[in-house]
Amino acid sequence: MPRISSFSAAIIAIMRILILFLFIAQQILSQSNGHPKKGVAFNLGYESSWQERFVKLNPSWHYSWNLEYKANYPSGVEFVPMIWGMGGLTQEKIDYLNNLAGDGTIKNVLTFNEPDLGDQADMTVDEAIALWPLLETLSVPISSPATSAPLNDWMREFMNKAVSNNIRIDFVAIHIYHKNVAANFLALVEEVYQTYGKPIWITEFAVRDMDATTSAPNRYSEAYVLSFMNQVLSALDELDYVKRYSWFDPNSNNPNYPMLVTADLISETNELTALGDFYAKHTLSRPKNKLSNIKVYPNPASNTIYIKEVTEALNATIYGINGQRRFKQLITNKIDVTGLENGLFFLKLKNDENETIFKIVIKK
Repeated sequence: MPRISSFSAAIIAIMRILILFLFIAQQILSQSNGHPKKGVAFNLGYESSWQERFVKLNPSWHYSWNLEYKANYPSGVEFVPMIWGMGGLTQEKIDYLNNLAGDGTIKNVLTFNEPDLGDQADMTVDEAIALWPLLETLSVPISSPATSAPLNDWMREFMNKAVSNNIRIDFVAIHIYHKNVAANFLALVEEVYQTYGKPIWITEFAVRDMDATTSAPNRYSEAYVLSFMNQVLSALDELDYVKRYSWFDPNSNNPNYPMLVTADLISETNELTALGDFYAKHTLSRPKNKLSNIKVYPNPASNTIYIKEVTEALNATIYGINGQRRFKQLITNKIDVTGLENGLFFLKLKNDENETIFKIVIKK
């Protein structure tokens, strides 16, 4: 056999190292979450099991209703601190958070958890506004307070005063537990965006039965909640103004657990439920650009909706804002909507791998 020169041997060694590097890089990338929107919320009581829960639920970010960054915080998941209420807002805490921001540990800060409720942050709008100049000294984006409902009187008054006082709010944090039909939920998210005109983080949401107790079973089955989650997450992934979301995982030791029992993601012994398994596997790894060039017009429409840039037959489904299916058909380039009354609807266009949801208005 011919002898290999020392120069050739060096080239071969370099090529082997390069191939190994590319292989390792590919493995690392393939293990990455790839879903910057999906998060989880677990408080300090679960600190010892954060690592296990993160591995099982595969989130991109996490918050604990607390601002402290723990020294043993698991790697690979963004920690988002929260200034829960008035007691957490001091110059010392602001300096602490700015130091974390300075070294890249944190990238965003959440503020004031349900200040409209007496058993939560319990603040008046004026108290929150008065504290805001200190919050504005944070060097990272800051959220609005997250009220118990995003369009209630407290939140509307706060956002109006924020505008009149020209204070900085980088994104709106919202909680939704009272819209248990997917279309109603999505319509509310859209209304929040139209009302406040800011990017949205949905930091708590789930399907909750307010009438459920230990003796009155939850009306929403596990299958129903799974279907709700599937519809909602797919739609939220398509909405550019929704930047983050975090499903609320209930604590089975809480007396209100029956209201959320079918929304549970993971047990107190860290076993995933069927819903948790679905949430864990929900990623943005599927191709999302195939339907991105499709245009729907006119909007508002009266009798016919035209679909532009369609290169294949699509399954079209139209839902009313109450979640009722009003139309389902295989279409190519137009939809006859003469049978629909005036109002807001959601149009879902779907092929075998992808789907896109449009908000449409019928006006005759």
